[in-house]
Order: sequence, then C-alpha cells, then structure tokens
Amino acid sequence: MTTAQLLISDSEHHADMLYISKIFVPDAFIAIGLCEEDQTIWHGLLSPLEVGRAEKESNFSHVHLDSPWREKAHKEGWPTSLASIAATFLQAHGVSHITVPGQFPLMYADLLRELGFHVSAQQGTLFPQRAIKSEEEIKHLAHAEQLTKASMMQAEKFLAACSIGSDHILRHPDDSKQQVEAKDIRAAIETFLIAQGAMPAHTIVACGKQACDPHNMGSGFIYAHEPIIIDIFPRLLDCGYWGDMTRSYVKGKASDDIKKMYRTVLEGQDIGLQQVCSGAKTRDIHQSILNHFEQQGFPTGIKNGQQQGFFHGTGHGVGLDIHESPRVSLSDDILRCDQVVTVEPGLYYPKLGGIRLEDMVVVRDKGCDNLTQHERILEIE
Repeated sequence: MTTAQLLISDSEHHADMLYISKIFVPDAFIAIGLCEEDQTIWHGLLSPLEVGRAEKESNFSHVHLDSPWREKAHKEGWPTSLASIAATFLQAHGVSHITVPGQFPLMYADLLRELGFHVSAQQGTLFPQRAIKSEEEIKHLAHAEQLTKASMMQAEKFLAACSIGSDHILRHPDDSKQQVEAKDIRAAIETFLIAQGAMPAHTIVACGKQACDPHNMGSGFIYAHEPIIIDIFPRLLDCGYWGDMTRSYVKGKASDDIKKMYRTVLEGQDIGLQQVCSGAKTRDIHQSILNHFEQQGFPTGIKNGQQQGFFHGTGHGVGLDIHESPRVSLSDDILRCDQVVTVEPGLYYPKLGGIRLEDMVVVRDKGCDNLTQHERILEIE
C-alpha cells in the first residue's frame, strides 16, 4: 500500500503549509509528501505564477508546474479542482491512502474519496514535530518577542505622557483637549510594529470592565485609576513567527484592591515560570496557580451568569501559529525541551476589571529561558 500526506491551502494562513514549504504563497496550492521507505519526500505543485519562485526559494525536494496535472484531470472528466490535480499526481505515483490535517476542506476530501482514495484525517497538525523548535526558530521567536517588548514600551511612553482630565479620561500627549481612546494607544503600538517588519493582529487595549473579557480588543475612552490590559501579538512578515506579551497598567493611582489583584497575578506568574521545565506536567503548573489565587481570596467560578477569576489556560505554545501545542492548562500535556510557551495567568472581576501578565519562554531541561525580559509595573504616573 502506497501512502501520502496531502495539504491543499495557501501558506499565508496555514501554518503546516508554511512549515513544509518555507515560502509565502497567497493562493492555495498543493503539497504532497510521498512515503518512501523510512522517509517522506515532499513535492510542491504550483501555478505558473508561483512555480519559478518556488523552485528558487521553497523547501520542497521537488517542485512541479501544476498545469500538466490539471490537463490530465480534465481529460479524465474530473471536476475543476485542486483536489483533482492532486488526484492525478497521486494516482500516477501509485498512492491509494492519503492522510490530511483535521481542517482539510470537506469538499476536497469528498471528491478524493469519490475518485477512489482512502482519506484519513490526523487530529491537529500534520507535523507534531513543530512543537519542538530548532535554534533558528527560537531566534525568530526571540526577535519577534523583542519587537513586541519594544512596542509595549511605546504604549508605556504614551501612557506616561498622557494627562488626566477632570472627568478621569486620559488626554492625548499632543493635544490636551483630545480624549484618549483605546485606538490611540493601539495606533502607537501598531505603527511601531509595522515599521519594524511585524504585522500586529487585533492588539488588545482593554480598560476597566472590558478587560474582563480576555479577548475583547477594547474600545472607547481610557480612564485613569482603572486597570488597562495591553496584549500584543505580532507576526514577523519575513518568516511568519509570532511574539506574544501582555502587561497590565493603571494610569494614575490604583486602589488597594487592584494592587492586591495585580500582586497576586504577578506571584502566580512567578509560580508558573518557576515550574516550567522539560518533563513538567502542564496540569500541575496550572493547578498551582489556581490554588494560589484561591488562597489569596480570588476564587474562580460563575457569578451572576458571568465567569470570574482565572478561567483560561495558563499558556500555550507559540510558533508559526499564535496558539499551538502544547497547552499549559488542565490538559495532559507534558513540556519538552525547546518548546516555546507563554505563561499568562490572569484575574477578572467586573467590579474591579482585569489583570493579566504574559511572558514567552523557551522550555529547557532545568527551567526556562525568558524571551520577554520586561519589567512588570502597575502604576504609570
């Protein structure tokens, strides 16, 4: 039985396709891994628009123009489809069984089955080895995180330069009459990142109660004396790797309750960072933080129909996807050397707002290397 792995997607948005091709292609194309003895040889089938560049820049062992295979599919009377093109290539190489990723298009899978192929889906990525990063990948991730850190400093400088109006709404550094909104801080962050070759994606600047929804981007006015969560996660344009970092601030004076919540989250993050190492069970890390929060008087649960406390995972893998394996949560994952993960505990209560702190680290045998290395301060005067 001859088997193969199959991807049909663009590589701008599909991490597996970018991982195997090492080239950005905006339109969907075909990647086929033929299993030969104990190794997989990868072939790329691309349009006339992309094939020349792929021959020079891609990571494929073999690059093919897709037009001849398209013509063969047409002669067979098969539907016009990238799946039909892939089928002609697979058939010519004696393949009968195909493995595809779990998010493979159903329409393509149905057509391939109609054409006589056995198609099975693999849960998650086709390349579980993506979770373990090479030194080159770690360098890319470290660069992305340094840009993320630098953009966070832009936000800090912006907040420090703001004044506070009598209505407690911040005023713009360049115009004392202009009320500051979340979009203004976001612009300072994202303008910097774009100039440095990194593409921001839904940067979070969430003030007050908005921060109680951890993925709320934030909108409207920014108020003094209330917590502001800033979560920045840009993607490097030249290679596709991500940075990820969160800090929480108060412009002005924080209440005693906010200070206690911030201190508790900081301590929880330290607990997580101290436990990250190869062989650590992610469930144990997450539970340790949950226990600490409970002991400090910050319970997790549903109150008045709304989730409160610490109700998301402690962290996640980062690479060509912003969220990938492993998950630092109540999962059964075990950390391995050279994985890159975040440690980002948070607390969220509607009456107080939200606090989250996030660093990105490389898992090592006896601990971790912190790629973020940025101070944690609450109040900005």
